[in-house]
Amino acid sequence: MEHLKRRISMGWFYFLAVLALGGATYQGYLLYRLAALNQAIANPDLVEVDENTLDALVFSKAMHLDHTGNSIEASRLYARLRNSQDRDLRTRAFHNLGAIYLRDGAKHWNERGVLDYAYVSSQVELAKENFREALRLDPGDWDARFNLEYAWRITPPPKERPKSDFKATKPSVYSTLPGLPGGGP
Repeated sequence: MEHLKRRISMGWFYFLAVLALGGATYQGYLLYRLAALNQAIANPDLVEVDENTLDALVFSKAMHLDHTGNSIEASRLYARLRNSQDRDLRTRAFHNLGAIYLRDGAKHWNERGVLDYAYVSSQVELAKENFREALRLDPGDWDARFNLEYAWRITPPPKERPKSDFKATKPSVYSTLPGLPGGGP
């Protein structure tokens, strides 16, 4: 009987040892994948983005492109992240996309002024839209609030229509207003 108890306890021991070894192996694999992900995030210029790339890597690549001056490609990658399942990453993507539009609009406004009115106003409107979405996702995002306020402040005023050279006289007023009979009192 003693031999049978020892055999059963040794069986449990081996089972638990194999289970622990399997768990340790799985945890080691997860740590390896996490280290590889961190390495890729640390070196975003080496990341090749395709449809299967993790959102964190896409965000890292977009930030890298934006910081190196390729804001067009960064905008494309941030736009891809607008549908991310990660709410924080989606909020940051909207914020950064708004910052790109705002920076571009402010640059053109400072360089060309009203000569580039249509472009500046469209860029600033896109920036405001993205900052509003970032604030909808995270109302406590003070950077997005500040940037939205800045976007409102640099919004170019509407274009003024050219002044008409028409000089009215009393008889001409009655002839130009519809619904009033000609002549006067």
